[in-house]
Amino acid sequence: MTRSIDNSAVAPRRPAGPAGPAASPRAVRPAAPGIAAAVPAPEDFRLPRFRDIPDVGLYLEQVVAYVNGALAPLAVPPLTPSMVSNYVKQGIVPGPVKKRYGAEQLAYLVFVACAKTVLSMEDIGLFCAMQRVTYDTATAYDYFCDQLEAAIAFVFGEADDIPETGVTTSAEKTMLRYCVIALANVVYLTAAFAAVRAAGEGGPRAPEGPTAEI
Repeated sequence: MTRSIDNSAVAPRRPAGPAGPAASPRAVRPAAPGIAAAVPAPEDFRLPRFRDIPDVGLYLEQVVAYVNGALAPLAVPPLTPSMVSNYVKQGIVPGPVKKRYGAEQLAYLVFVACAKTVLSMEDIGLFCAMQRVTYDTATAYDYFCDQLEAAIAFVFGEADDIPETGVTTSAEKTMLRYCVIALANVVYLTAAFAAVRAAGEGGPRAPEGPTAEI
């Protein structure tokens, strides 16, 4: 599915107060005339849920291939074996057992590979530490998948909103929701600029004259 670039944006509302529930982000789509490229949405994008992740024990090269394959539609920077080893050394991702990585490590790596597009590794490490004391890995990972797919669908014009999932409210869930919204916008912009280049448009023209208004 394709749509015209329209400068999609998501503006989150602040929580109602210290004791109030976090408000869901509201969608705002101002028009952006003058850009004539079509932006293709990631085709049939769906992340594997925790129950679908292989838990047979994969070696490092297999892990990298699996994660990069799952995230290929998003065009995020790929993982490398040295990155994975680094995340394990930093304590962000649980270490392998006899050099084999299971479902828990793969779930963390899918999240980290996505989140590093919009967050620093220091913040990702803190995020993972927060998760470990609030939600089990399977619950947190599946929530991440649900929210990212919904955000991608919204940003690319295939949905009218980003519905909440789950029944609980927490600061961790709100932060993760905003993280995936930021990621979805990066994915959209990456696809948009690629479409502009493919269409032969060299980007926006400079204003004409010193008094031109934006």
